[in-house]
Amino acid sequence: MRYDADHKQKTHKKVVMEAAKAIRQKGPDKIGVAAIMAKAGLTHGGFYAHFKSKDDLVAEAIDYMFEDRMALLRKALSATDPAKGLHDYIDLYLSPLHRDRRDRGCPVVALSGDVARMAQQAQRRFEAGVQAMTGALADLLRKLGHQQAEGLATSIFFEMVGALAVARAIADSAQSLAILEQARASVKQRLGLLH
Repeated sequence: MRYDADHKQKTHKKVVMEAAKAIRQKGPDKIGVAAIMAKAGLTHGGFYAHFKSKDDLVAEAIDYMFEDRMALLRKALSATDPAKGLHDYIDLYLSPLHRDRRDRGCPVVALSGDVARMAQQAQRRFEAGVQAMTGALADLLRKLGHQQAEGLATSIFFEMVGALAVARAIADSAQSLAILEQARASVKQRLGLLH
C-alpha cells in the first residue's frame, strides 16, 4: 500500500516524538532504534525510509525537544504582564510536575551529561536550543528593564537547570521539594519578582 507525503510526515514526527521521550528518560546511548520504531507502531525495517542513521534521529529528537520547551516558554512569556509571565514560567520550570515528568521535561537537564559524547550535529542542535531559550529569556529581561540581560538570562536559566537536575537526583521527597522552593525564591529575588 502506498501512502501520501502527509502520512510519511506524520509517521516521521511520531518516530521523532517517541525518540525524544526515550532519550529524555534513558539518555541517547540507551535507546534502541527497534524499540522506538515499535513504540511508534512501525517495524525496524522502516527506519531507513525516515533517517540515515541513529545519529540523525537523535539530532532531530533534540530539535523536537527544544521546540516543545520553547513553545511552553513562549506561552508563559506572552502574558500581557511580562513580569507575571516570567514569574509563572519560573514556577512551572521549578515545579514538582516538571521534576517528575522526565519524558516531557527540559532537554538541557536530560542531555547535558551526554552531549559531549554525541555526534557533532547533535551537539550543534543542543547548543542552538540552549541559545534560543536563553535568548528568549534575555529578550524578556530587556523588556523588564534589566541591565546585561544576556548574562542574567544565562545565569538564571542554568541556576534553574541545576536545581531541577539535583531535585530529580534526590530520593528524599521533602529535600527535593525544598531544593525547588529555594531555587524558585532565589531566582525570583534576583529578578525582583518577589513582593
